[in-house]
Amino acid sequence: MKWIEISVTTNEVASEAIAELLMSKGANGTEMVDPLAFRQVLESNKYLDYADDGFIESYGTDVIVRAYYSDDRDPVALSEEVRLGLSDMNSYLDTAPGQVQWVIRSDEEWKDTWKQYYKPFKFTQRVVIKPSWEDYSPQPEDIVIELDPGMAFGTGTHETTRMCALLGEKHLKAGEKVLDLGCGTAILAISAAKLGAASALAVDIDDAAVKAARQNVENNGESTKIEVRLGELHQLPKQAYDLIFINIIADVIIALSQDVRDYMHENTRVILSGIIKSRQNEVKEAYTALGFKIIDELAMGEWVAMVLHA
Repeated sequence: MKWIEISVTTNEVASEAIAELLMSKGANGTEMVDPLAFRQVLESNKYLDYADDGFIESYGTDVIVRAYYSDDRDPVALSEEVRLGLSDMNSYLDTAPGQVQWVIRSDEEWKDTWKQYYKPFKFTQRVVIKPSWEDYSPQPEDIVIELDPGMAFGTGTHETTRMCALLGEKHLKAGEKVLDLGCGTAILAISAAKLGAASALAVDIDDAAVKAARQNVENNGESTKIEVRLGELHQLPKQAYDLIFINIIADVIIALSQDVRDYMHENTRVILSGIIKSRQNEVKEAYTALGFKIIDELAMGEWVAMVLHA
């Protein structure tokens, strides 16, 4: 399968906002090449014994944000949309150098280049994510999830997904019914099942995500607990869930505020993530205006997550 890769060369401060911009244009996922982050990994990663002194310097100082789109889009028109978005963003945030480029990639090319950097890691206090191709010797208290992301968003390394998982581990009760909306790899649904949820419905609008999610659910032996569906919230039967994950982007989270009550009872908790800090108040206002109460919050990097109660 072919993919359009859009790359934006920018700076560290603007990188998270640009990632949200790219997602708002329909990206199936984003990644960042951040020299500072590389340096931090090299200094702290127990799997790396050394690194060439010139390795980091070869990446320069600019941050590159990449996004992936299905190849039925027009890459020239898509690039122009991104440039216009950057132009608007420059009125309140410096995105320099702001260079936009595109290239056509294939699944095989992507798969062959990124797996070497994806290692087992602690996802929450109890859950460890283990890529399916990596070996890992678990500790007695570890709950291990074997994950193969494919082209779906949700490796667990991004702040938005990790905050959802941390808040989910804190607020989930054994035997509860979970909805994972915008599930990507189904990492949150699987984590919830491993932590004691009775059932979970994982939903995404992207075919590649649904395919990856179903395979991950099967690989982790949770097919009896977790159902994966292609679709949107309004297409689901109206039934109440105990815990709802919505890890998407601010615009979609706000748009869902009117409909999410159809899937809640009086004690349902809703975990919202994928919210860049500059949109935090906007999301809060949309939900509190409808009577929701914020009972917990978490921030990582430029992102925030919150837990709401009806």
